[in-house]
Amino acid sequence: MPGHQARLILKEILEEEKAVKLTLDSVSRRLDEITSNLLPVGFTYFTGSGTSYHASIVGQYALSRLSSSFSSSVPASEFSQWVSVKDPDTLIVAVSRSGETADTLEAAEYARNNGARLLALTNAPGSSLARISNLVLLTRAGEEKSGVATQSYVSQLAALCLFSAFIGEVKGRDEAARLKLLLKELPEKVKETIKLSEGQAKRLAEEHSEAEIFFVLGSGSNYATALEAALKLKEVARVFAEGFSTREFIHGPMRLVDEKTTTILLFPPQGQADMCMDLAGRLEKLGSRVIAVADRETGFDSQLLAPVNDPILSPIFFIIPLQLLSCYISVVRG
Repeated sequence: MPGHQARLILKEILEEEKAVKLTLDSVSRRLDEITSNLLPVGFTYFTGSGTSYHASIVGQYALSRLSSSFSSSVPASEFSQWVSVKDPDTLIVAVSRSGETADTLEAAEYARNNGARLLALTNAPGSSLARISNLVLLTRAGEEKSGVATQSYVSQLAALCLFSAFIGEVKGRDEAARLKLLLKELPEKVKETIKLSEGQAKRLAEEHSEAEIFFVLGSGSNYATALEAALKLKEVARVFAEGFSTREFIHGPMRLVDEKTTTILLFPPQGQADMCMDLAGRLEKLGSRVIAVADRETGFDSQLLAPVNDPILSPIFFIIPLQLLSCYISVVRG
């Protein structure tokens, strides 16, 4: 990757605090106006492509946890094959940075033509997706001149968590109201995470730049983080990387692990570390080097520390050091 592009990516990661703040302000004002129009909802589908699909997975997780609503995330390219829209109580949340992604537009048109309500989450107010949608939420990530989605992804996650909290609060869920308060602290927490993890990411990029294969393992909402981190390693560092559900990795893919492998293991926030520690030991016996990403010290020499103030928000905190790692690996590899 040219050094100029790497510098652009790093600059955009360092601007994520501002992007998150502007997005939360914008989306909060809009949700105050439209939340009543979103209910009742019988079922919610989240859809998008690439990075935006990974954000959709987090959206499904947050909505399920904060409002007990029935929801599912489906890749936009598969949407018409998997989804049967039967009534206007179905809500489709279509996520697209540009609002011009062909697969997402096709999914949105299919949903609209079958009577569903369509909510767009996009960074482009004049886009095709915004124009065909019933309702629009705008992220404020600015133009990503590098062409790589970093601050737009974090902004999408913030917006989807806030959307889920609004729906949950209307339904009387205490956890949703509490998360809305935590989201007010998010821009400052993002700033702290970048400051804490930048030096760690630089050091680990030097140590792991020779790895031929990266596996990224995560569970719960951080399954999406594993997918997105692997995508960033491919896009930015140009290395072979794949993301998996932590436990599913044991069922076959682990046979590919050897001394040429680095495995990035995302520890569940707030405890539940025993399974990850056991798996890390098995991976090391197979020759893999392990990078732990956690909200606390794990005892690993290779660790990215990301303080998390709530498990539902952990994909925001966990992806930032992995974006930085991808950027610095690209620099080290030239």
